[in-house]
Amino acid sequence: MKRLEWYRRHLAWRQAGVLLAVCIAGLFVVSGWGRDSDVCARPTLECPAVVELLKQREGYGRSATGGLDGKFVIVTSSADSGPGTLRDAVERARQPVWVTFASDMTIELQSQIGVAPNVTIDGRNRSITLHDWGLTLANTRNIIVTHVEIDGRFRQDSQAVNVVAARDIWLDHLSLARTQDRLINVKTGSTDVTLSWIRFEDHNKVMLFNNLVSENLFEFYNRDSQLRVSLHHSYFLNTVQRNPRAQIGTSHIYNNLLENWDFYGMSFSLEHRSLIEGNIFSNTAKRPCTIPKEIGEIYCKSISTAPAATALPNGAADREEYERSNVKYHYAQDWRAFLKVSDNLYWGDAKAVLTDFRPENVPVPPYCYSYERPDSMLADRIRAGAGSRGKPTAARPRTCPPGVSAMP
Repeated sequence: MKRLEWYRRHLAWRQAGVLLAVCIAGLFVVSGWGRDSDVCARPTLECPAVVELLKQREGYGRSATGGLDGKFVIVTSSADSGPGTLRDAVERARQPVWVTFASDMTIELQSQIGVAPNVTIDGRNRSITLHDWGLTLANTRNIIVTHVEIDGRFRQDSQAVNVVAARDIWLDHLSLARTQDRLINVKTGSTDVTLSWIRFEDHNKVMLFNNLVSENLFEFYNRDSQLRVSLHHSYFLNTVQRNPRAQIGTSHIYNNLLENWDFYGMSFSLEHRSLIEGNIFSNTAKRPCTIPKEIGEIYCKSISTAPAATALPNGAADREEYERSNVKYHYAQDWRAFLKVSDNLYWGDAKAVLTDFRPENVPVPPYCYSYERPDSMLADRIRAGAGSRGKPTAARPRTCPPGVSAMP
């Protein structure tokens, strides 16, 4: 009898183990990975859903692998903190983790979430929204964040994503809006960052590439000049300014759509080096003011002149401060940016402002990239595809600059 009882218990435990394994595998399926072939024990290059995402990398942040070869962590709780939460998964990570979500979630954050190194936050095929606060990527590296919405609701003095002294970062298919600070900062020695298919909306000062706070504008030139950012296929809708504002460092800005900004489009200064190609600027001088009341109606009066300001004149954002402080610091650097500008498209009342300035100082991108000639079809693809809930877009062929071989 004792032997029979032991056998029954042993069988029950085996059945329970099988059921648990099935449930865990099921979570990987319902977390948006969908097909039987996508059920994976670990996030490796043998996992189809992992490969599907990684093959979309391009730009300066193309080396980011996030939680590859680590373990899956499934967010099961929409609480701010505690077991099963996003905060617990990414702040406490001590090994590579690939974070997915057990269901659609709206997470009411009480503070910024700090992201440890070697992390992927993968919200594909889910509706994942962070309210009031966002993500801080400080003194970290190798991060991927995709298909997440961050809505600050103008409630906190925070950023949607703050990239500080970080490298190998890929931010993809995000919807960012309504923070009291910038939507994205990339600063303080950060480098090798790609921003792709992001929707920026209902915001004032959208984005900084470097944030200089010293009276000596070039005090940290060696650090800040490391910055390298690629910005592509992103959608700026009903923003006010800084789409982006860039100082020192290097950027490659291609195939973005800027639509109905209320003050000015882009800004470049202080020897920032940028290749600006294939972007679409669309604006109308006669349209109603839809600026959120939290920003203030002060910019409504600028709507009639905004279309002609697709960008500020080269260096204009910092020229006055440069000339004032140059008396003391005797800068060896220029107040203007080094620019190579080509193939951009201007619709409605939008006018071209930026032109080449010392383009020989603008580096050739060291990678192949999915460049497209700007036209109405590209604009429609960006409108439909950018953001956390953007429709999937077909893979586009990549152009390789001379001397650059295709990434395997």
